[in-house]
Amino acid sequence: MTLQKSNLYVVIMAGGRGERFWPAGRREHPKQLLPLLGETTMIEETVQRLFPMIIPAQILVITNLAYVEQVRKLLPVPPENVIGEPDGRDTAPCVALATALVARRDPDATMILLPADHVIRPAKIFQDTLLSAARMAQAGNLVTLGITPTRPATGYGYIHVGDSVADGFRKVLAFKEKPDVETAEEFFRDGNFKWNSGIFIWRVDVISEAFRRYTPALFTKLEHWRSGGDYRQDFADCEKISIDYAVMEKADNVVVGEAPFYWNDLGSWSALRSVLPLDEAGNALRGNVLALDSVNNVLISDPDFLLGVIGMHDIAAIQAGNGILVCPLSREQEVRQLVVQIREQQEKFL
Repeated sequence: MTLQKSNLYVVIMAGGRGERFWPAGRREHPKQLLPLLGETTMIEETVQRLFPMIIPAQILVITNLAYVEQVRKLLPVPPENVIGEPDGRDTAPCVALATALVARRDPDATMILLPADHVIRPAKIFQDTLLSAARMAQAGNLVTLGITPTRPATGYGYIHVGDSVADGFRKVLAFKEKPDVETAEEFFRDGNFKWNSGIFIWRVDVISEAFRRYTPALFTKLEHWRSGGDYRQDFADCEKISIDYAVMEKADNVVVGEAPFYWNDLGSWSALRSVLPLDEAGNALRGNVLALDSVNNVLISDPDFLLGVIGMHDIAAIQAGNGILVCPLSREQEVRQLVVQIREQQEKFL
């Protein structure tokens, strides 16, 4: 099947707050706006890896209303292509809005949806994979990409895959929530489970029909916005629900594509450690840090702040601005709980 690249659009979902990266991630500087790997922010890297596959005019970014101006300054896309959600309502309303805005421009469009804060390498293989997925999508499928697990991880959702439907694509049998340790080990041994990448590809008319069938209230919103309605007036009224729950778990035309590239969603400090250079003791060091007799840590500070660590192993010690986090890497998922306490008791530090 010939791919119609002129009808191809990319929508980057950039509304998250990155609370697991406190204290580096704050309300004004969420994960996607942080330069975690070098000099450029995560969202800049996400856009740059799309070139030359797609032109800037066909890249849209949906972010939090509070981040619109920051994102417009960072990215080489038309300012009007950066759209602010008035309220965070999870991914299904975000996808409905994206579908409406792309369909306004081209009712025959095929749309690629990408998170703003993943590490993906190399760009060429990623682009080739997206183009193959777009061909499958133009044939009427709802396509997602599945990552072959490298370990029995409990921090990812999983996709149970079935028979091959085309080269590199398999039927989706079921979506599975983040599992406990025993279940994750079963999935890993089974070999027919992929990590859910959160990357989606589909024609706007196909996903619109799926909204009509499975979430009629969102479909009504989508149609209103597509025909020129002002999403800023009623977006906050949308049900807070993920696209997996709203559509993907119910639809019968879902296929998953192989992802033959390096992928990391940078969901934690230890995930960041896995992509940063390490010193001879296995420490990931950023900023002004001195470490003595310390092994396998993530140690980060601002340049004008000296962080000294002695005799530590497998911890995160993170200084950023007016906040310091110290925790075992084995408990880093509890940072979100800490952020809840900060919000309740010390909100000025968010």
